[in-house]
Amino acid sequence: MTTTPRDTANRLLDGLVDYLLARLAPAQLDGFLEAELDFLLEKASGYTLNDWVSAQQIQETAHKYASEMDISGAIPELVGDMVEEFYEQAVDSERLIADVVDEDVIMALLDKVLEIPLSRQGMAWLGRNPVLLALLAGGAQMGLKTLLHQGMPVALREQFSRRLPERWVNSLDTRMQEWLLRRTEQLLSDPWLYRDENLDELRELVLVGWQDFAQRPVAELRDLLSSEDIQELFVIGFEYWRELRHTDYFNSLLESGVNAFFEKYGDTSLVDLLQELGVTRALMLDDARRFGPPIIEKLRQEGLLEEWLRRHLSGFFEAEETLELLN
Repeated sequence: MTTTPRDTANRLLDGLVDYLLARLAPAQLDGFLEAELDFLLEKASGYTLNDWVSAQQIQETAHKYASEMDISGAIPELVGDMVEEFYEQAVDSERLIADVVDEDVIMALLDKVLEIPLSRQGMAWLGRNPVLLALLAGGAQMGLKTLLHQGMPVALREQFSRRLPERWVNSLDTRMQEWLLRRTEQLLSDPWLYRDENLDELRELVLVGWQDFAQRPVAELRDLLSSEDIQELFVIGFEYWRELRHTDYFNSLLESGVNAFFEKYGDTSLVDLLQELGVTRALMLDDARRFGPPIIEKLRQEGLLEEWLRRHLSGFFEAEETLELLN
């Protein structure tokens, strides 16, 4: 029986597919993955980020996904389900708040907040805000009235209510509110309030308050914040993000961020860039070993691996040029 070039090509294709399937078999896959990773890292050390991609390419890609892509309504629903699971697990914990949030972190944040000019200028600005002043004065007035109500004997309180004309009570109430408003404004606008020693006292007050709060179990947070509250806060932020992502301001920030990254790392080798970002050879090899073998084995069992190999290799063995070589 005469063997035609077509028959030879088919046998070569079968042999090459069998060879590649054997190379990707579980027994050889570990060594294959390690060797390929080392090859890639060796070659990558000779190229910089700018050799492969430009800032403009990344900007266009980032713009597409951050600004143009339609965000599915399923995202808030998914986040809601995740928050529900996280919340139930967190609030059922017997851990103390101090075990979750370290005191040093809280105090470092407070020190930074008190240090930056925005805080002191912000407090001074709030001291000139009529809405806040009215709120603080109203709260102080309510506190004083409650204190008088609780500290005054019932008989004396009833006697005052009967004998004092209502217009006197209203006039006294109005004058007290005006006085508290003036005093609150004077207090908040006084530079003495923001001196370092006073801020140190504020720091100590916060520390004492935190130490007391931190000894409570995490489960008590259920009374302060529900999962529905968290989900609603996310939805508010999500809706804000959906509007912000379409603004020129956001896109300008996005482009600036990409430019800053390329200015710093554009001429850095790809291997050095990976190391700078904390992506080591050990991490990559560990992930390759974790995901590669089960995925390739699944492809093999389903016949998809062989189908993929034949789909890409058969064209070569069926080409007239190849058959001519085998003739």
